[in-house]
Amino acid sequence: AAREARHWVDMEGGFLSRLRRFDAYPKTMQDYQVRTIGGAIVSICGILLMATLFIGELSLYLTTTTQHEMSVDTTRGEQLLINMNITFPSMPCAVISLDTMDISGEQHLDVRHDIYKQRLSPSGKPIAAAERDHD
Repeated sequence: AAREARHWVDMEGGFLSRLRRFDAYPKTMQDYQVRTIGGAIVSICGILLMATLFIGELSLYLTTTTQHEMSVDTTRGEQLLINMNITFPSMPCAVISLDTMDISGEQHLDVRHDIYKQRLSPSGKPIAAAERDHD
């Protein structure tokens, strides 16, 4: 079976002959090749350039760089304007309060500044003008 497989690979029109057709740089016959000093110089320069580029890229790839950087977050103290319009038709205004928490986990309980409350009738219609919640 191994002999038949070798025959299939080596036979005319077989795998190796098909593979040879994909050769992008076919070799010329030895009689037509001319070796020159210029060709040797170009070959040596090309090999040195490729080796230099390879070693340089390999050293960059294997080098670990550590960058230490510290900065102060200046946006932490800023306040964000949030507008809400929430209706609680069956809850007295005195019971309603607003609690907030910022990104650092600091809690602000019973926030009252710039909060306006408006009494509503049982049908949901305003009874009086909106009043600012006082401290």
